[in-house]
Amino acid sequence: MASASSFVRPTTRPEEIQQLLTGVERYNPQKIGLLEDYVSHQCANPDPTTNHDLMANLALLKMYQFNPTMLDLDVIRRILAKALVSPSPGDFNLCLYLLSDDICLDSSIAKLLVLRDYLERAQFDSFWKEMYGDDEEEEESAVDGIAGFDNGLRKLILAQVTSTYQTIEARLIGTMVNLDEEAVLRLAKEHGWSVSDGVVSLPLKAENEAKTTVISESVKFEQLTKILSAANDI
Repeated sequence: MASASSFVRPTTRPEEIQQLLTGVERYNPQKIGLLEDYVSHQCANPDPTTNHDLMANLALLKMYQFNPTMLDLDVIRRILAKALVSPSPGDFNLCLYLLSDDICLDSSIAKLLVLRDYLERAQFDSFWKEMYGDDEEEEESAVDGIAGFDNGLRKLILAQVTSTYQTIEARLIGTMVNLDEEAVLRLAKEHGWSVSDGVVSLPLKAENEAKTTVISESVKFEQLTKILSAANDI
């Protein structure tokens, strides 16, 4: 489910787009080009905290629903790719709900659906292999034109890693974020993580710290006698 922050106006949203989204022109097909240009603007911004405007992108997908002859599959691909690395995990599905089955059969969009499934299952190694194939020089067809996609995705994966592990091999982190061990060691230094014998120690937090929970129940004698009496009647 998308968080409330997904619908807060981004600081980078132009006033022209804001007026469009809040006014009577929201679903005017003549404004499709304006929203498509705004998608390109989002894709050129590598900062994952400011480069994704879910409300504007949903409005464009809704216009495509109303005007199927005007839809652009490449714009849809870029919207989905942006949603894939959104800090709010529900953004991708919200966009997907506005797409027809025929659109989802497009090869690049179908590939994004596969990538989404790998992320949801935390199969990060399979994700990178699917995206790049065995040859890392292969064209990034599914995420082509998305500035900062890899780094944005790595931040999402590392957030899951730090919420799950207290210690983890640097080699395994490298597999998860598609970096060699030397790059992982630099990453650990940037985050202030300690590394010993190839094992990275991550800071304790509420999500990764194991705590003993003691549950005590108080049953009065009068209650116990009622339970025993009821058991005898069975």
